[in-house]
Amino acid sequence: MSKLRLRDRCTAAAVVGLAVLPWGVQAQSCEFSLGPDTTLCAGQYLLLHGPDGALAMQWQNGQQSQFINTEGTGTYWCTALFPITGDNVVQNGDFSLGDTLFSTDFVYGTGGSWGLLSAEGTYAITTDPSLVHNNFASCTDHSGTGQMLVVNGSGLANADIWCQTVVVAPNTDYAFSAWLMSTTSANPAIMDFQVNGQSLGTPLLASSTTCEWDQFYATWNSGAQTTATICIINQQLALDGNDFALDDIEFAPLCSWTDSVEVTVMPAQPVLELGEGGALCPGETAEVSSTLVPAWPNPAITYAWSTGETTPGITVPEPGTYGLAVSDGHCLNVADAVVFLPDTCGTDLSMPNVFTPNSDGVNDGFGPIFTNPPSWFSMEVRNRWGQVVFTSHSANNRWNGRAADGVLPDGTYFWVVRYGKLQDNGGTSEELTTGVVTLLGAP
Repeated sequence: MSKLRLRDRCTAAAVVGLAVLPWGVQAQSCEFSLGPDTTLCAGQYLLLHGPDGALAMQWQNGQQSQFINTEGTGTYWCTALFPITGDNVVQNGDFSLGDTLFSTDFVYGTGGSWGLLSAEGTYAITTDPSLVHNNFASCTDHSGTGQMLVVNGSGLANADIWCQTVVVAPNTDYAFSAWLMSTTSANPAIMDFQVNGQSLGTPLLASSTTCEWDQFYATWNSGAQTTATICIINQQLALDGNDFALDDIEFAPLCSWTDSVEVTVMPAQPVLELGEGGALCPGETAEVSSTLVPAWPNPAITYAWSTGETTPGITVPEPGTYGLAVSDGHCLNVADAVVFLPDTCGTDLSMPNVFTPNSDGVNDGFGPIFTNPPSWFSMEVRNRWGQVVFTSHSANNRWNGRAADGVLPDGTYFWVVRYGKLQDNGGTSEELTTGVVTLLGAP
């Protein structure tokens, strides 16, 4: 399986164009797998599953959903963005250390008729909003057991609720996360989250339901910067209501991971060719070879003949139907058969009674005319004085009208032929035949 794995504090180039997925993901190991390389049959596709828990992801075709379908042979890859566990650069983001390590344009509660936060534009660190204002709902912090920053909002525009300057690594993506809750239902807070004076995403409107925590989440790339001033600003300026709490503020670097999978889609089924077949004489065999057209790309092919043989070709021993199934155990599954009919194959031999060896290309030689050659053959030709003028031991060897001592005259010549005649049942009989032939047009 081919992998394109890049683990780092995500560079901007690695995640350009990645869309942030729904909030609420959990920090996890910066690693995932798309699965093993896969071979598909023609017409099939594979549903690829991007990683769970990613902040954002992008596929090789630019698609940014968690699932994609394959569209043919190729390399499919996915780059995903993850938060890194335990790498929050914000100090005291859960307010466990109390009123420290952050700056604000508000003042710590000064007290009054309704408690510590009686005046607008004041804040406190507490475990329960009702402890600092009599009209605030009684709620736990976001984690359920710690402290939170509780604020009585003011009409002061662009006032910093919470700010902190942190050290960041250049060319690194960071996730900015915080949780917001209303402590009264009227005029919920509208929280703007900024880095170095620039807003990230859309301001978060708190729920009008008290004690209900909502998360803000956005990503930011540091570029060439080595520090970041993170600020949270309330854009709600109403004096009635506009009371809220902040908790679990995080600014954490992200990592990217890219994994790939090779998908091979096999072609359509080829044609299995076994040849034309034919006819077999008794005792005769034939060679049959198989061919896939076009050739199949997977060399791991099995052959299963009806004879039990497992080779690409076989020797056919007798007439019959011979079937072959070819498979690669996955996509290839083709079959064909070839038929060989029985042939009588008996020898049929005759002798002409005249020939003209004048080299005109017509009837120039004397010899047997036959179908299905004899198993053996001998011929002897004599002149009218009984002298042997020609002998042959091959049915294909023809007399040209000459003798060892030269040209013979026109006339009648006597022949004797003996041969092994093939019978229709595969046997052989010894035959003897005699006759005369006229030689005309001596060479």
